[in-house]
Amino acid sequence: MIRKRLLMIPALAVLLSSCSLAPDFMKPDTDVPATFAEDTEGQWKEGAATLAATPRGQWWKIFNDETLDKLQDEALSQNPNLQAIAARVTQARETARIAGASFFPSIDGTMDATRQKPNAVARGMAAGSDLKIENSVHAGLGLAYELDLFGSVLNNSRAAKSDAEAQAAQYESAKLAMQADVAQLYFTLRGLDADIALLQDALKIREDSLAILNKRLEVGAITELDTASAVVDLQTTKSVLQDVMRQRQQGEHALALALAIPPAHFNLVENPFSAFVPSVPAGLPSALLERRPDIAAAEQNLMAANARIGVARAAFFPSISLTGNGGFQSDTLGDLFKWSSRSWSLGPVVSLPVFHGASVIAGNNRAAAAYDEAVALYRLQVLSAFRDVEDALSLRKALTLQAESQSVAEKAAKRASDLANMRYESGDIGYLEAITARKSALDVERMGVQLQAGQMLAAVQFIRALGGGWDGGINSLMQQDVPAGLAPAKVSP
Repeated sequence: MIRKRLLMIPALAVLLSSCSLAPDFMKPDTDVPATFAEDTEGQWKEGAATLAATPRGQWWKIFNDETLDKLQDEALSQNPNLQAIAARVTQARETARIAGASFFPSIDGTMDATRQKPNAVARGMAAGSDLKIENSVHAGLGLAYELDLFGSVLNNSRAAKSDAEAQAAQYESAKLAMQADVAQLYFTLRGLDADIALLQDALKIREDSLAILNKRLEVGAITELDTASAVVDLQTTKSVLQDVMRQRQQGEHALALALAIPPAHFNLVENPFSAFVPSVPAGLPSALLERRPDIAAAEQNLMAANARIGVARAAFFPSISLTGNGGFQSDTLGDLFKWSSRSWSLGPVVSLPVFHGASVIAGNNRAAAAYDEAVALYRLQVLSAFRDVEDALSLRKALTLQAESQSVAEKAAKRASDLANMRYESGDIGYLEAITARKSALDVERMGVQLQAGQMLAAVQFIRALGGGWDGGINSLMQQDVPAGLAPAKVSP
């Protein structure tokens, strides 16, 4: 009969452990528009949001650059910041396991031995009474289990799990940021490579031109003013080239740091742009922002704060723990494990808060304030995400318009330079005017190179703002990296 009653205790514990004092979680209302203000070129089909903590996919493959692919792989395996965050994810998950262990009883094995000389007076005997030395040996198992009557253990476990999910989303956010940084550093270097190649060609033309002018000066066909102007143009171009090469060295050092490689051991071979500027589809549904890992992290932090309100509220109510132990006890080691030496005890421990100096009330107020903070931070994160996308869209539109004007400007500048050279050869203008036209053409051409680099950087910024890619074109390139059922909806025809 006693055994049956003992077996009923776990079942009773399960029934009593179903109460939770945490509020029902609801995602805070945010002013989320259906479309973006800077995106007015089309409409996308609304697609289900992807799971924010899932891998972003190899979004950089849209640029079709093998060197960038290798750099991304190396950064993923070597970046120390990412490794540190990955370790924090493991810590958070193990913390959640520790919190979940409270759902089960704890059982500990014990064994102790004591030898003592009793005090006669303490036992109510006459002083000086001769008492024998007492021996005691005990071996057994101790059990402790807290009945989660008001959901303290449950909500503490939920909070720990949400913390772990938030940390996992933070890892995805840090990985996305690292990948975007590597891509932007890489395209910055490739833009500088293109600028260097352009300046080197210009420098060669100026050196050849100066050599021709010196020969013409020797025969008296021109004045020294022409050669002096050519020397100024040559040295100015050389100075600009040296400055651009310095910028490239610094950019290469920054990329080496992202790859966790000492700058002295890293060398990216110069190579002008080989990647193309990807075409970004128009019409972006704001639901895409739900895939951003930083928003997912903010939501998980909010869920954890909500669960901790339940933990704080449970402190107002009594807690009941079941304790018990069983084993063997004897005054000699030889008789310890005899059946007649067995012993056991079982009983509940009830703890009821009576007076804690308002600490329980303060703990409840603190949990509520922490939740309010998490709500505010969540809304701020959503607003920041919209700002990031609006900024990226605005930049993309501006660069597109600049590219159109740049194309016209380059043709006009080249034509002006050619005409100036023809007029100089015919004697209609001086060499200074021809040099001015040539310098203007070079400046315009360099602006075109910088604009191309800017468009590549803007594309990466846009991908990062959307949480790792957009629908349509990029999805077709990344389809093999996206789990089934998680791919965003395609663009409407």
